[in-house]
Amino acid sequence: MLVLQLLDAWSTALGDEDRSAHTIRAYARVVADFSIWYAETRHLALTVSDLTPIDGKAYRNRLQTRKLAPASINQAVAALRAWGDWLALTGQRTDNPFSRLTHVDQKARLAPQALTPTQAHALLREAQDGRSDAARNYALIQVLLQTGLRRSECAALDVGDVLIGERFGSLLVRAGKGHASRRVPLNASARLALAEYLGPRWGIAPTMKALAERWVGRDPQEALWLGQRGRLTDNAIGRVVDGLVVACAARGLVPPDTSAHTLRHTFATTYLASHPGDLVGLAALMGHSSLDTTRIYTQPTQDDLSQRVEGSALNAYE
Repeated sequence: MLVLQLLDAWSTALGDEDRSAHTIRAYARVVADFSIWYAETRHLALTVSDLTPIDGKAYRNRLQTRKLAPASINQAVAALRAWGDWLALTGQRTDNPFSRLTHVDQKARLAPQALTPTQAHALLREAQDGRSDAARNYALIQVLLQTGLRRSECAALDVGDVLIGERFGSLLVRAGKGHASRRVPLNASARLALAEYLGPRWGIAPTMKALAERWVGRDPQEALWLGQRGRLTDNAIGRVVDGLVVACAARGLVPPDTSAHTLRHTFATTYLASHPGDLVGLAALMGHSSLDTTRIYTQPTQDDLSQRVEGSALNAYE
């Protein structure tokens, strides 16, 4: 049977395994790309019986020549191995031709770039001074900075996912990566920003006390973030952040490649600076299933390395 004819069935099976929608799409793209590459290379449409271990290695090598990041190549390897497992499990083949396909070595990872306090404050000021939706955009940036939520997690928030009091607050993340849920504390900066955003929207004073009193009885399924067309989507939140970044970067206030995910990195970096070594706590807040993922924030950034080399005792150029 032709490989492409099996993709829908395999995607369904991945969903039954509770794989995320992102993983399913990524894995399907790999197998589709593999099939196209095979047909172009061999001048034959790929069938399941044609698959060999050599094909997997050749495809992996082809990805390396395209200079893809090791993480992207290893995702492709994982996709092919998962696909081979499914082919064997469903009787399409008697073996998994990719069972011994190995990952490529990854270079030592550096910590992702985070905003400095000055840069973060510049972004917040830009949101606050905006001509439209200033209160919403300011609250959005505050929540992303103060909680480390992923953009998609922030977009999925409903009023019922938020607990607000005068002296406490938290968010329930229901749409976490891998379908895992977690509760993240809301500090005073984020709570006050939400009060200033939701107060006018709900016709109440923009204070935490008024917000806490009104919160009880609201429709729990009411979207937290609203635009002119209703709930702000994941992509819409990305556009809001990108617009603020462009305005700030034009004046040299933030790096031009700053994104919503940079705010997540900023939260993590700031947390560890205040609580050195607390990887378990940070992993719980970030929704990481492995401490290996969280440990990246203990590594130096590229800027850190540049400053260390510049400050080397050997750097005596005059």
